[in-house]
Amino acid sequence: MRVSAPCSTLVLLSVLSCAPARSFSQPALPSGSAHYKIHLQDKTIGECDYTLQPTPNGYSITSHGKLNLTKFSYSFTNTQLLDSSFNLIRDELSGSVAGSPVSFIAAADSTGRQFAITVSANGSQTQNTLDRHQHLVLLPDLDPAAYLLLTAVVIQHPPTSWILIPKENGILVPSTITPESSLRGQLNGSQIDALHATVAINSENAIDVDLFFTSDGRLLEADLPQQNFTVVRDGFKMTERSAPAAPAQSSAAPKTAPTRFPAPRGSYPHTQEQ
Repeated sequence: MRVSAPCSTLVLLSVLSCAPARSFSQPALPSGSAHYKIHLQDKTIGECDYTLQPTPNGYSITSHGKLNLTKFSYSFTNTQLLDSSFNLIRDELSGSVAGSPVSFIAAADSTGRQFAITVSANGSQTQNTLDRHQHLVLLPDLDPAAYLLLTAVVIQHPPTSWILIPKENGILVPSTITPESSLRGQLNGSQIDALHATVAINSENAIDVDLFFTSDGRLLEADLPQQNFTVVRDGFKMTERSAPAAPAQSSAAPKTAPTRFPAPRGSYPHTQEQ
């Protein structure tokens, strides 16, 4: 489900681009819970949280969020089941957008090569199938669990990564990871270096997610600069900021069909090779 607010419209579309090669260490998802505040510019408008638990074969992560504006409200609950390599097996997302109930379910099929998508909104239900890839994150708006999993992908820094947008019947798009310089911050009163990377989901109007995190993969802050939203961990505060990036130049390159990757051989659940 996607947020559409009077002050901003969070719409993500795609075009594949390339990222410089650099990687951090191999991640291990930090188990436990974390709570975050949602800010619009300098105003606190909501809150969100996640709880991550290890399972015998991977991870289970549940997140919640809610925000209220003068003429708009949004809330969600999201439950994800992942394998030990952070590949999504099943996601159940439900909530309310401007008072209307919506749900989005993505489940790996029996081959493990595709997701079966079921969407309920506006009193009707639709279904779809999408390719299932490695290094894929389902990205609801303002979901700290999604940003945590996106941080894990950033740390791995694979050559290809993917975003599944829970909008319409599900939109699968490639993403671009750009490591940035670390910045100083405070966590519970102690000075720390916040590692920083930008994940771009590009179109004619590029959408970025700036992630700030610790060396062990804890999510400190996620910024959506085009929409002026920030999701900030309780007890964390940035003490320095990087200079704003120059506006992106439009490209005249023709659009091409997305590359299809063959499914690997091996045990269930399979994912599409990168």
